[in-house]
Amino acid sequence: MHYVLRSLLAACIALLFPFLGTAQFTDDFTDGDFSAAPVWSGSTTQFIVVPDVSNNRLRSNSPGAATYQLTTPSALASNARWEWFADLRFATSSANFVDVYLISDNADLSLTLNGWFVRMGGTADVIELFKRVGGVNTSVVVSPAGIVNSSSTNPFKIRVERSTANAWTLSYDDGNLGTFVDLPPVTDTDITTSTHFGISIVQSTLAGAVNGHFFDDFFAGIIPVDLAPPTIVAVEVIDALNIDVVFDEPVDPTTANVASNYDIQPFLSATAAVRDAIQFNRVHLTLISALTGGNTYTLIINGVEDLVGNAMASASFPFTYAVPEQPAYRDVVINEIFADPSPVIGLPEVEYIELYNATTNKTFDLDGWTFSDGGTPVLLPSYTLLPGEYVLVIAAANLPVFATVPNKLGITSLPALNNDGDALVLTDNVLTTIDAVTYALSWYQDGIKDDGGGSLEQIDPTSPCSGASNWRASVAPAGGTPGTQNSIFAIIPDTQPPSLLNVQVVSPTSLIVVFSEAMDASSLVGANYFITPLIATGDVFPNVTNGATVELLQPLVEGVVYTLVVEDASDCTGNLISTNNTVNFALPEPVDSGDVVINEVLYDPVVDGSDFIELYNRSQKTLTLAGMQLANITGGVIASPTAINSALLLLPGEYVVITTNAANIASVYPQSRTERFVENALPSYNNGEGSVVLLAPDGSTLDRFNYTDDLHFELVNNPEGYSLERVDPDRPTDDNSNWQTASDVAGRATPGYRNSQYSETADPSGELTIEPAIFSPDNDGYQDVLTIAYTFNEPGFVGNMIVYDIAGREAIKLMENLQLGTQGAISWDGIMDGGSLARMGPYIVVLEVFDLAGNVEKYKKTVTLAHRLD
Repeated sequence: MHYVLRSLLAACIALLFPFLGTAQFTDDFTDGDFSAAPVWSGSTTQFIVVPDVSNNRLRSNSPGAATYQLTTPSALASNARWEWFADLRFATSSANFVDVYLISDNADLSLTLNGWFVRMGGTADVIELFKRVGGVNTSVVVSPAGIVNSSSTNPFKIRVERSTANAWTLSYDDGNLGTFVDLPPVTDTDITTSTHFGISIVQSTLAGAVNGHFFDDFFAGIIPVDLAPPTIVAVEVIDALNIDVVFDEPVDPTTANVASNYDIQPFLSATAAVRDAIQFNRVHLTLISALTGGNTYTLIINGVEDLVGNAMASASFPFTYAVPEQPAYRDVVINEIFADPSPVIGLPEVEYIELYNATTNKTFDLDGWTFSDGGTPVLLPSYTLLPGEYVLVIAAANLPVFATVPNKLGITSLPALNNDGDALVLTDNVLTTIDAVTYALSWYQDGIKDDGGGSLEQIDPTSPCSGASNWRASVAPAGGTPGTQNSIFAIIPDTQPPSLLNVQVVSPTSLIVVFSEAMDASSLVGANYFITPLIATGDVFPNVTNGATVELLQPLVEGVVYTLVVEDASDCTGNLISTNNTVNFALPEPVDSGDVVINEVLYDPVVDGSDFIELYNRSQKTLTLAGMQLANITGGVIASPTAINSALLLLPGEYVVITTNAANIASVYPQSRTERFVENALPSYNNGEGSVVLLAPDGSTLDRFNYTDDLHFELVNNPEGYSLERVDPDRPTDDNSNWQTASDVAGRATPGYRNSQYSETADPSGELTIEPAIFSPDNDGYQDVLTIAYTFNEPGFVGNMIVYDIAGREAIKLMENLQLGTQGAISWDGIMDGGSLARMGPYIVVLEVFDLAGNVEKYKKTVTLAHRLD
C-alpha cells in the first residue's frame, strides 16, 4: 500500500514538474550566455551577453535595420509578477522600440498571436501595456508621454502584476533608482494561458540603436503575498476645511470612502472621504468645521484597507495648519536649479527648480505666484509651503518621475532652463518679486559638473544677498538634492564690507558704478558720490547688477582722469563700504593699433579648466573694452570674432583678463586679480599652436599673437596649466624671444597683474646693452630672461649675434643675417642650440653688424648665468 502511494505521488510530481519549470524563471546572465537556465530561442545570432556597468547583460547584436526576437517557455499568466531591467541607449521612435511579451501563446512573436506585452519607446516615448488578441493590439495602461526621452541612455526597471482578480498594474522605476511609480490598475480578463515569455525588437538603421538595447534581471513568478496594511505617509492641508491623506500604497475605495474611519483631534471629524480618481493612495477629507491657524492636530485612522484586504489598526499622524501670509523679499528663495540633466548621473533626466521657505514662522500659499526665465511667466497652483520646507517645481507630466519626493508641485510646463545661464524670477500673487537669480555656467565652480548631470545649489538660503559666491555645484552622489536640504548647505554670516570695483562710462554725463557684491538699493540712492576734479552728481538708479547708474550734472572732459569716492553705501546685509571705496576713471578715447596688446595667453589649461587672454593698455589713453573682439585664425583668415560684452575701462598701464570661467581661473591661480576679470565667451584656441587676434570695434586688427608650444621654456616638459607671458609690452608681439613661460614660483600664470617674466628693455647706453648683468633661467620668476638691446645712429645694418662661453665655444646663435632697425631687443632664456640649459658661469654676447658699403662693427658684452644651489 505504501509503495502504491509513493509511486502515485512520484507520478504526480513528474506530471507537475514541467509546469513548475516553466511557471517561474529568473535570468541575470551571470552565466555569460542565454542558452541555459533558462533556454532562450529565436534570433540567437542577433543577441549577445556582454559585461556592462559591473554586470553581465543581454545586448542586441543586429548590425542594421531588422525585427528580431528571443523567447523562453513560460506558462505564467495569472497571480503573476513580471520584472526586468532595460536600457535603450538611443532616441526611441516609431521605428525603434522594444516589446517585452509577458504572455504569448506562440514561440514566434512575429505571428498572429494572443498575448500581453509592454512596449518601451515608440512615437510618444512611453512605457505602455498592450493586449494582443488575434494579432490586434489594444492599449490598456500607458505612462506619461516623453519619459523615455534620452538620446543616449534610458535605464528603467519595469514591473507588471496581474492579480487573481485580473487587475493589471504597470509600474516603472525611471533611472533604476529603487523606487517604482505605480500607474492606476486596470481590470481585464482576456487571455489567461501562456506558453512563452519574450523580447521583440524593432530597429532601424539609426546609429545609436545598433547594439544599443540592454536587458538584465528578468523575473517571472507569482505575486508575493501582501500581509501589511497601509501606512500614512503624509497629511496635506488644502485649506481650513479640506485635507488630503497620502498612504504608502493604493487603498480600497469601499473602506477609504467611509468618513467615520477618520478622526481629527482635538474635537474634529470628517463629513466626507473620497479616494482620488487617479492617485489611489490619496484620500480627500472634508472636515465638519474649520481648522484654526497655528494649531497642531492629530489625524487618527481605523479600518482602511489596501487592495488585498489588509486593514489598518489605529494609526495617527500629526499635522499643523498655518494660515498663509504675504511674503517679503527672499522669504521664499529659488534654492536649487537643475538646468542640464544630461548626461545622467543619478537624477531623472528632467529639469527642475526647488523653492525653499527661508522663514522660521511664516506659511505661504503659492496660489497665483509666477515663475519665469524672461519669457511668459508660468502660474503656480495652490500649495502650502510651511516654514523651513522645500518644494520641487516640475512640469506636471514629470510628477511620476519624482515619485520618491513627497513635496513636489506640478505646473503646466516648466520654462526651458538654459544650460549656460538664465535669469529666473519668482513673484507672488500681486507680482512682487520675491526672489531673482541670474546664474551662469561659472557658478558651478567645477569643470566636470558644469558639463551636465548635476544641479546648482544655494549654499546659504537665509542670506539676503545671493550671487555667484552663494552658489556651487551639488556634491550629492546623485547629482542633486531635490526636495531636501542642499548638499552644500551652510549658514555663512556676511561681515565683509563691499568694495568699489570699477566705473563704466556710458556717456559724458552718465556712469555705471560697480561694486564687488549685491548692494542695498536704498543705500545706493542715498550714498555720497564724490568726483575730483569736481563734478556734481545727480540722480542715482540702482538698476544694474551689483551697482547703480549715476547721472552727472556736468559732462566729463576728454583726457582728464577723474577719481570717484563712494561713501555711505552698504551691501544687502548692511555692511557699510569703508576702505576700498576709490577708483579712477576717464572718458574713453578711440583705440588705435598698438594701444592695447595681448600680454598673456593660457591656451592649454589644466583638465576641465578654462582658457584666458590677458590684455594690457600700453598707451597713455583711457580705453574701453566696449566693441573690442577676440578672434582666431582658421584656414589662414581671421575667424570666430567674439565681442567682449563689457564696458570696463582700461586706464594706462592696466590689465584685463577675458575668460569663460572666472571662478575656475581664480581657483587654479589663487593669486589672480579677480577684479580685473571679465567673464565672456572666447573663440576656440587649440592646444599646441594657434593664433589670438584682438580686433577694434571697426574690425581692424589691434594685435595678433601666433603661439606655439615651442615658445615655452625648454625645460617645461608639459605646458598644461602654464601661460605664455609677454616679457616686455613695448617690444613687438611677433618677436618670439619676447615670450616666456610664466614662472613656477608665481603659480604658472599671473592673470590680472604684471607678468612674472616682465623685463623692461632698458634705454640703450651704447650700441649694445644687456639687462640684467646676472640672470638665472630657472623659471622662478626672478631674472629668468636676459634682454639684449641694441641701438645705432643710422639704419641699414645686418646683424649676427652669438653667445659664447668663457672657453670661446658657441652656446647659441641668437640672430643670423637679420636686418636690423636703428634700435631693437632680443631675449635669451639660457637654453643653448642643442636644447639643454647652459652651465652657470660667464658668457660673452657678441654682436657683429655690417652694411652694404662693407662697413663692419663688432660689439661685446659679458653676462653671468647663475643657477640655484639647492
